Amino acid sequence: MGVNRWAVGIASCLVWSVIGVSSAAAGESDALIKLLIKKGLITEQELAQVEGELAAQQPKATQPAAEAPKTLEERLAKLEKDVGDKSVIHVGQGTLKLGGLVQGWAFWDGNDNDRFRIRRAELKFAGDILGDERFKYTIMIDPSQVQEDNTRRSVLQDAIFTIDHLPFLPHHKVDLGQYKLPITEEGLRSSAKLDFAERSLIGRTFGDQRDIGAMLTGEWPYVTYQLGVFNGSGQNQADRDDQKDLAARIVVRPLKALELIGSELKLGQLELGISGYHRPVHGSTFNKKRLGYEARYEYQNLALKWEYMFGQGTASGNATTENTNKALGWYAQAGYTFAPWCPNLQGVIRFENWDPNELVSLDKEHDLTVGLNYLIAKHNAKVQLDWVHKDEQGDEIGNDQVIGAFQYAF
Repeated sequence: MGVNRWAVGIASCLVWSVIGVSSAAAGESDALIKLLIKKGLITEQELAQVEGELAAQQPKATQPAAEAPKTLEERLAKLEKDVGDKSVIHVGQGTLKLGGLVQGWAFWDGNDNDRFRIRRAELKFAGDILGDERFKYTIMIDPSQVQEDNTRRSVLQDAIFTIDHLPFLPHHKVDLGQYKLPITEEGLRSSAKLDFAERSLIGRTFGDQRDIGAMLTGEWPYVTYQLGVFNGSGQNQADRDDQKDLAARIVVRPLKALELIGSELKLGQLELGISGYHRPVHGSTFNKKRLGYEARYEYQNLALKWEYMFGQGTASGNATTENTNKALGWYAQAGYTFAPWCPNLQGVIRFENWDPNELVSLDKEHDLTVGLNYLIAKHNAKVQLDWVHKDEQGDEIGNDQVIGAFQYAF
């Protein structure tokens, strides 16, 4: 006899709503489904029908089928595993995972208009090709950047084809396309995971820049390196000449190496890195050299970070233009999470020094930023409040800033 359609529909909704919870709540999910069965709201037969419908939606396995689960606990565990990440969609000959980041600002400026801003509105499309995890793609757009910067020619941010899990070169991957240059830790850090609402002066001047090229990345628990060749023309720009630029970064984790050899010391995590960029003089293009150092340390609730970089031929705010100024800057910051009193609340402070042109006097800037971060759901949903005190050499300008930011990432 067929199962009543109305009962199956109710059972499906109940089971899908239960198995949609995070893995941390898996035990509670099992208990709830058992209670539903005990109360007679769903039956073993209805659960089996939902499992069958789910199995029909999954791609056919290329490996021999495992032994079918027998007990209720085993069946529930398999059902939850099969559901997996619901943001992954099987399309054509591969997969598609949708992601995004929305950041809104309330901005008070002592020397400019107070305003509201849509700081970021990123949409990210990523997945694998032909169902093979060795071949991946990533496309990210941000329409808000065209509004923020009228020199932008396109909403395109990233367009990457990745070859991963190389059999002849373990621990390595190759990226082809447009993406961030491997310059500065803060510049490479995801905009959703920044410690402050805005990056530091060196983080957004030297780092957080995109170009088109090819890059090799090698990664182990104790060291990561990146080496890339780029057009050197900037984001969403056609190559202007035959000259190519080089960019590289290496980060070592000495305390992680101690853990790997069996040390019992609990000293936190330390990262030390160096990054650089080189373009030789070629035709009408200027020589461009950048070199920077970075250090990051985390122990329990405390996080410390420092970066220094100097550069020749520094890109201006518009990444398509160049100048020959020699600039340098550094920052030091500290963050503390107020756990266990308030584990979602973090206090941060940053001091930075910036000299946009070594050949010009009285043009240095010293900024002090003090902020609070409230992590509603880690970095997926958080509120930030920053006060920025700006101290310029020469004529003082009353241009302190207060930034209130909210973000949601998915």
